[in-house]
Amino acid sequence: MAVAGIWVRGVTVLTILALVVPGCGSEKSPSPGATGSSGATGSSETSAEGLPAPVSETRSAILAAAESGDYEPLRPLVKPDVFLSDFGFGNEPDPVGRWQEMGPKPLETMGVVLRMPHAVRETNEGTLYEWPRFDANSTMEDLSRLERDFLLTFMTEDELNNAFLPEYGYTGPHLGILANGNWWFLILEAEV
Repeated sequence: MAVAGIWVRGVTVLTILALVVPGCGSEKSPSPGATGSSGATGSSETSAEGLPAPVSETRSAILAAAESGDYEPLRPLVKPDVFLSDFGFGNEPDPVGRWQEMGPKPLETMGVVLRMPHAVRETNEGTLYEWPRFDANSTMEDLSRLERDFLLTFMTEDELNNAFLPEYGYTGPHLGILANGNWWFLILEAEV
C-alpha cells in the first residue's frame, strides 16, 4: 500500500504542476548551459544574471541557507498556505520542519538546482522562474554535461535516469520563484 500512496502522491504533484504551469512545455527552454536570457553558466554569481531583483533576492536567500546548512532562514520565505511542496498546496503546515527531519539533502538539492540554468514560464500566478530548466517535454538528450554533473551531486545514476520519463518528461526536483519574489514551490520527489 505504501507504493500506491507514493504513486498517487507523485501523480497528484505532477497534476498540480501541470495545472499551475500552463504551457509548461510550450515555451522553449534555454539551450544547455544557458540561464534564462543571459546565456551564463556555472556559478551562483553568473546564473543570477537577468533575474528580476525580487527573484534574485529570494534565490540568494535560499542559496545562503543552503550554503550555511541552516534551514531556519527559509522560514520567512515560505508561506505555507500557498507554498507547494511534495505534500501539496498548504497541506504541510511546516515544510521547513519537514525538510529538517529529512536531513541535509533538501538543502543540498536547493543549492544545486539554483545553480543550474532556469526557465521562464507564464503561469496563472504570473511569471515563474523555475530551476532547473527542464519540463514535461524534456528528455535525457536535453541534459548538458554540466547539468548532468550538477544533478549527480545529489542523485544516483539510476535516480537521474528515472528523472526523465517518456510519458512525463523531467520529474526530478524543481524549485519555482514568482517574478514578485514569492517562493512558490519546491518539489523534491515527483514519483510516478
